[in-house]
Order: sequence, then C-alpha cells, then structure tokens
Amino acid sequence: MAGSVLRGWLVDTVHPARHLRFNLVIDGQPRGSYVADRRRRSLIRQEGVGEHTHGFSIPIRRVWISGAVQSIRIEDPAERAFELSLSAMLGPVANRNFEEHVVSGQVSIGEREHSAHGTPHAAAAPVEEDRHSDPRASASARKLLKQIGALADGDLVELLLSVDREILLERIARHDKAGDWQSALAFRRLFLGGASEQLLLAYARSAIKAHNYVLAGRITAAVAALHPQSFDALHLAGVAKSHQGESDAALAYLRGADALERGTCRAKREMVVLLGKLLRAELPAQRRAEIRAEHLGLLRELSASEDANIRVRYRVPFAAALFAAGRYDEAIAAADEVLGVAPNDTKALTLKARALIARNAIGEAHALYERILELEPDHRGAQTNLGVLAALMEDEALDQRRADAAVMQAHRQADTDDGKMAAPQSGSLLDHLAGLSQSWLCTTKADPDDDAAPEILAALDTNKARRLGFVRIPMRDGRVLEFWRRDALIGLAESGLVETLDDAHALARWKPFYGARPRNGANGTAAGGRGIAVLTSRNGGVLYGGGEHFLENAAEHHARQGFEPVIVGTRAELRGQERISNGYRCVFIGDGAADLRKFLLENAVALVHAISGMGFVAAEALNYTNIPFVYGVHFWNELLGDPQHARYFDDVTGAPSSRREFLLILSRADAVYANSRFTQKIIEDGFGVRCPIVYAVPR
Repeated sequence: MAGSVLRGWLVDTVHPARHLRFNLVIDGQPRGSYVADRRRRSLIRQEGVGEHTHGFSIPIRRVWISGAVQSIRIEDPAERAFELSLSAMLGPVANRNFEEHVVSGQVSIGEREHSAHGTPHAAAAPVEEDRHSDPRASASARKLLKQIGALADGDLVELLLSVDREILLERIARHDKAGDWQSALAFRRLFLGGASEQLLLAYARSAIKAHNYVLAGRITAAVAALHPQSFDALHLAGVAKSHQGESDAALAYLRGADALERGTCRAKREMVVLLGKLLRAELPAQRRAEIRAEHLGLLRELSASEDANIRVRYRVPFAAALFAAGRYDEAIAAADEVLGVAPNDTKALTLKARALIARNAIGEAHALYERILELEPDHRGAQTNLGVLAALMEDEALDQRRADAAVMQAHRQADTDDGKMAAPQSGSLLDHLAGLSQSWLCTTKADPDDDAAPEILAALDTNKARRLGFVRIPMRDGRVLEFWRRDALIGLAESGLVETLDDAHALARWKPFYGARPRNGANGTAAGGRGIAVLTSRNGGVLYGGGEHFLENAAEHHARQGFEPVIVGTRAELRGQERISNGYRCVFIGDGAADLRKFLLENAVALVHAISGMGFVAAEALNYTNIPFVYGVHFWNELLGDPQHARYFDDVTGAPSSRREFLLILSRADAVYANSRFTQKIIEDGFGVRCPIVYAVPR
C-alpha cells in the first residue's frame, strides 16, 4: 500500500508475455476485476520478455475504508491455486487524520487452505513493496483538495481547463526544453498511469451516452493505443467505432478485447450485434460468407456458454442465424435444443416451423403453428402462415385424390387395339381434356393385373411425380407405362403444341420438358453452351424504368454463366416484332401464358428469369415442366390482394390477403428475390420463403 493506492505486480513465469487478470476482494466483498499491465519503473531499462509491463495500481475508494485493519485479497478468477492476502488499514475512520503514508501488514501467498471453521489460512511470505509517497497525502495537498471539492461543477471544469492550459502544459514544455527528464517523470506517470486511463474511459462513456460518437472514437482509440493490453480500452473503442459506422476498425478492437477476455462474453456479444448489422447490408459474396461464418461461430460459443443466462439468451438467435444461412436441418436441431428446455418458447416454435416449411414438411409446420396459437391466440404470424399452409395442404390433398382416381381409370383409358389413347370423336382436344375428371392420363397400353394398381399409385404419389407433367413407370413384366398429367396436356393444347392424343410425335417432342430426365444437347441446348435463357418482362427491351433495368444486368449475368440470353416482352400490340437491344436478341409475343409457353418450348429454353409482374404468367406457362425458373419480386403488390387496396394483413381477421396465384409462384420458382426490404419481409415472414435482396444482378 502506498498512500491511497494499492500497488504491486503479478507475472506468470511460465507465460511471461501474457498479462494476468485478477479479482480484488476486500473484507469478503468483490471490488472489481483488474489487469496487471502497468509499467514497472525499476524494470523499464531491462531487456527480455516484457516483464516491465506487469504492474498494477488500484486507487482506494472511500466506500472501501472501514477505519480498522481489513483483509485485502487478490485472486485469479480461473485458478483456485493462486491467492495473495494482505491485512492492513486502508485509511482512517471518518473525521480522523491518517498520517502514515505507507501501511503494511501480514501478507500470504499461495493456494487457499480452510480450517475447520472455514477461515482461509496461508503461509506467510515477504512481499517487496513499492514505497512511493503520494502527493495527496501531504497536509497542504489535502487542504487544497478539500477546497477544490467544494466547487460547483462549472467552476471545477473551468479550474481543470485552466490548470491544464496555463500551468500543466507550460511546465511540461519547460522541462522538455531544458532536457530535465527527471522532473518530467511525474508527468509521464500521470498521463500513462491507470488514473489517466480510467478518466479518459469515463469521458468516452459519457460521450457515447450523449451520442457524440466521433469524440468517443477519438478518445478510445488514443487510450487503446496507450494501453493495448487493457480490455476496457479495447472494448470501449470497439463500441465507439461501431456506433460511428467504422465496422472494420470496430471488429479489430473487439477481437483484441476478446483475446484478452477470460470468464465473460462482453466482447463476443458486441461482435455478434455488429456482425448481424453487416449481414443486413449489401456485401460481396466472399465477404458475406466470411462474416456469416464468424457470426455463426460466435453465436455457437455464446449458446454453449457456461453462464446459464447467456446460454438461454443466445440459443434462439443461433438457430435464427442458421436459418438465415440456409442451413435448415441445423436450424431445426438448434430449435429442438431450446424446446427441450422450454417447450412453450414461441420464438423457437416459429423458427422451427419456418425451417420445416423450407424442407417442405408442411404438415409438421402446420401443427407447430397451431401449437403457437394455443400459447398466443393473437400471434399474427401464426395466423397468417396457418392460412397459407392450409391452402397448400388442400392442394396436395386434391392432387392425391386425383392420382388415386388416375390409377383406377388407367384400365378404362387403355386402347387394347393399338395401345394408344383414342382421340376424341367430336369437339376439340381442349374440350375433351377439360371434361375429364382424373388428373393423370395413361397414353400407352395399360392392361396390368389388379395387384399392379398399388405399384402405379405409389409411383404417381411420389413428390417427384406430383411436380412433373410426364411420368414413366416400369412394370415388373418389363413394360413401361407413360402417364401425362391432364393439366400439362391442357397447357400444350392451349399453346397449340398438341392437337390430338394420337400424335405420338408431338407428345414425344415435349416429354423431355415435362419428364424427370434432364434435357441434353439433342433437346435444343446450344453447342458449347448451356442453352437459351429467357429474360421476360412486359416491356422487354423497351426500357422505361421500373424493373426493366434488371434485364440488361440479368442478360449480362446469364451470358457469363454460359447461357444465350433472349429478352422477351409480352406487349400484344408489338407481337411478332424482333430487335437487338444492347447486343441481345429481343422478341415480343402475346401477353398470355399460352403464348409464353409456346415460345419457351419451341425454342427449347433452358432457363426462365421473370421480373416486373411476369411471375404469374411465367409460373403458369412453366407449370409441371422441368425448366428452371427464377422470379424477381419488384412490385410488392403483385403478391397481395386488390392492388388498389393492398394490405398485408386483414384488419379484422388478421389473415393475409395474398393472391392465390402467388402460391403457384412459390411452389414453382427455383429462386425468389426482391429489390426492397419491405418485400423481403412480406415474403420471408408471411410465407416462410428465403428471399434475398438483389439491387442489381450480382457478377
């Protein structure tokens, strides 16, 4: 003890380059955590591993002083094998003078040993003490400090500024000019010591609370430079830089603080917040992947923390981050861990339901949303998604019933003479197909035994078969049955691509586009490339603003992928016209799904990229085909009810007013993206579909 300061040094001789953190305990009460990272003057000139930076200096606070002999103890928070105890008087009782500058007492160091009564004992050992007098201990200094303490805040600030400007700076400059380094030593200790660090950090905290982040950043950066081994300095510098928007600098400071941190997670928690903000911004793909990996790593550590409060707080955000990264199975597992401890956690239930939707487990997700409504009857998200999922489940059940009817009808639809389905005797093919009730039509000779019906039903009932328009089913006797979905044949008939079911050549031509097998070069893929990529919008190459500026970006993007871009417009008044738009072929067709389907199939298109209101038409044209479909939602009212009175939720029932056709887009599109955060929120929160934001097609 030296005056009103506790001084000492602490070094790990096994790892001398590391600065140790320790806890201060006075009379059994914890009084803070500190780091031994101060310079020790007696070792500054010595060479070696930097042992001269392992000192500490702790100002004694008035509330710590009892006036009697007290127990002062420092201990390692992680190692129970270390403890140093000191018995001494910290100061005088109230209204008494305390003349002694240095007060020492019994000191012991080593592992704590407890007696039968529970009191710690340790062997005594001498300790070298730093016996430097404190100028505040003199009578004149005490008298002056008492007068200064009576000043009002404004007068005290003016006094400090005057002393700094007119006395302190002038005296330092005088010693510097005279080369009197011994006299300047006290001032160096003043600016580099712990008291200066604490004052500056307190000033920086006040600046942050006052939202003066520029000032806070300058102060904390200076303190971090002076005290690179100070956790508080690095941590506060990271917080200040984060508020300033300097993300890279903030991460550097917070990573440094995290490297010094032991036993707490303050730096990790700040890094999680900062990385989460960065992930919501526009970033290059490689940079986003790096940040996402670090973000997930930190959340994984926090969700597995030994601190129960931290573990509970970050388990759901960890699962949400996994969902945002598209790692749905891991997100479900993380949500299950939360639900194993808290089965009624609605956030975890909602997150698991959204991940199940992404995995096409509609029934399980529906059950979870019902559970959420039992817990929170007014949960708007659960109400919305239950309506959407109910519609999807109804459609799936209808498809199942139609598939069942198709198998039973297969025997009656077979033509035993030539093995082909007979063409209608009167009326058009479209009228004939519209009059049929079954969903699947067999176009080959089908005379299986009754015991083969379950086998056919199982083949048509697969998820793959339900999503395609044409299915081949091999039988045990070596024959192969071919089934066409009735709606797929209706689409071909509407586009004028099939006139009769007897036209085996026409049906064979379109099988590669509706079947499960991928198309090869013989189906229209350009030599040496990946085929034609159609970029469609209403205005095509007639650029007028809105979403059409995406066409050129998308054309350039798909050209780099190896496709042959073709821009297609659907303005009926320009039907049949062709032109070159910025080096790309531009074609105008009719505005119906039949027109677009005819163009896509006849040109053996390999990819469709629809934007600017073309989602419904493209989804209908591509229904039951295997052509990849990318959809850009650029106008959010496309997916809502009446465009003139579009609302995301009904004010009375709370149900979504989305267009039914939008469900077709979600079920057909291989990828969906938006160009605004509002649209992204509607699609992701309302429909559980991943929808990244793309302001321009990425290179």
